[in-house]
Amino acid sequence: MNLILLSHSDMIDDDLYCIADNRSDHIRNLLKLTVGESLNVGILNGRSGRGTIEQIQNKKITIRTSELTLQPEAAIQIDLICALPRPQTLKKILITAGIFGIRQIHLIRANRVEKSYYQSMLLQPENYERFLIEGMSQGMITRMPAVSIHQKFKPFFEDFIRENYTDSEAESLRLLPEPGTQNPLSSAWNSKAKEIILAVGPEGGWVDFELSLMKDCRFLPFKLSESILRVEHAVTASLAQIELLQFAN
Repeated sequence: MNLILLSHSDMIDDDLYCIADNRSDHIRNLLKLTVGESLNVGILNGRSGRGTIEQIQNKKITIRTSELTLQPEAAIQIDLICALPRPQTLKKILITAGIFGIRQIHLIRANRVEKSYYQSMLLQPENYERFLIEGMSQGMITRMPAVSIHQKFKPFFEDFIRENYTDSEAESLRLLPEPGTQNPLSSAWNSKAKEIILAVGPEGGWVDFELSLMKDCRFLPFKLSESILRVEHAVTASLAQIELLQFAN
């Protein structure tokens, strides 16, 4: 953990928090901090800064926060559309989304998505949020990505996307990593875009109908790699390339 994330449920007084879980284990056993020492802390969906350890009593650690400031807004807001993967893969994607500070994750049905995946207990907020928090703690992000689950492919792209995202090419960049194209991401890049929507397919890829519909909805295909990547690796590689181009511009 590069950032100890605290929530309002941890608060015991103004600017005073008490934790007694894996976060306290990390502080005691890995960081090896003691009373009086400081560490990076953040309030879930709030400010971040420094905290000072005031008390250690068995597993309980009391931390007083100070010098908390709002995290700067990302220059470009990134949303991730992902064909719902198997639960073990989804856990990795959630961690990655937390690391990169994704704004929203849309888990959608696709032709090659197993129907049984929608029965997974991991899709309950109380089960998936801990993986987001794990990634956020690594990436030093306080804002938790929103997660939404969509059962129908065509209405999602034809209705939900149209109703919830701007259709302006100048402001919204829609990206589709696709092995069948030779165009690099840089060829589709728009440095003036205020939001990016990245659509990553299922194991086995999108079917032709899905690709055609996404392209009709202004998703731009680009070549991510010469290799065929696993879904979780495709997500990481895409976000890393996006971040690289952001920094370059």
